[in-house]
Amino acid sequence: MNIGVDAGALSITDNRLKLGVYWVNVNLLRELSKIDKTNTYYLYSFIPIEENFGPRMLNKVLRPASGWFSLRLPLELSLHPVDVFLGLSQAIPVSKCRNIGFIYDLGFLHHPEAYPESATKLKKQTEDLIKRSDHIVCISQVVKNDVITTYGKKNITVAYPGVDNTFTSSGAKYKNKNPYFLFVGALKRGKNIPFLLRSFAKFLKQIKKPYDLILVGSDYWLDPGISFGPHVKFLGFVEDKILASLYRGALAFVSPSLWEGFCLPAAEALSCGTAVIASKTGAFPEIVGKSGTLVDPTNEEELTKAFHTYAKKISIQPKKFSWSTFAHTVHKLL
Repeated sequence: MNIGVDAGALSITDNRLKLGVYWVNVNLLRELSKIDKTNTYYLYSFIPIEENFGPRMLNKVLRPASGWFSLRLPLELSLHPVDVFLGLSQAIPVSKCRNIGFIYDLGFLHHPEAYPESATKLKKQTEDLIKRSDHIVCISQVVKNDVITTYGKKNITVAYPGVDNTFTSSGAKYKNKNPYFLFVGALKRGKNIPFLLRSFAKFLKQIKKPYDLILVGSDYWLDPGISFGPHVKFLGFVEDKILASLYRGALAFVSPSLWEGFCLPAAEALSCGTAVIASKTGAFPEIVGKSGTLVDPTNEEELTKAFHTYAKKISIQPKKFSWSTFAHTVHKLL
């Protein structure tokens, strides 16, 4: 079969934009190239893709970038039809082929205020994906339930994303002068960073000992409400080897997001044997389970109390999340 792939996410060159969907694209294609020796994949992008995924993964650069999804990609699929199309960016173009759509979360419906510039667009493209998809892949059970409740769609498979082999409990731990808590992710509105910073400041006042909060990730969509206080360090992007050491050395990974469909950094922390403090909302209860503490993302006292709970390292059994399993699940749907 010939399989078309929306690989537009792999056209990203700014590291600050290489977040969850980007890594799903990269790792799914890497694993499919290992397990699929019969099908041919056409990876549609705006600019040449840097990584070579193998002889059966052919990059087709479609220009111009303007109108790429609404005009250029549908034209390509009309002129050169494929048997199956994978909508890896939570969007499906107009075409006559069999479509498999990927939905990562519906946070823009639950908290549109956290998506001031994109909520309307995300709502429209997700509605179109629902109409055009023959099957849907969701990255957690909570996302599947959300899609069923909101849209009534039932042809859905749950496939949990994986974690790179770099993230294990064995290896070096990051050396920091003070014990520290860790946040990893984009510093955008939906991540609830001002709430995190206020709760951490309360914890510092109460415990009267030096602790740090280290933040790693993208400031591309910087929440205007963020103001860093004492004992807060922003490292920006770091390579995976350093990130893994940060997870291992942290007292706990903290993510009070308003809504997450999965949360790859939480899975990475759990794979490194580090407990997670996270919201009671979205997929966190499903992903974290008993390997951490869940809090109300609007209640500063609950998060402050959780900081006290993990003021000393609490060991947990590392969890495993496999990209190979993710890819095999998708491959069976082709």
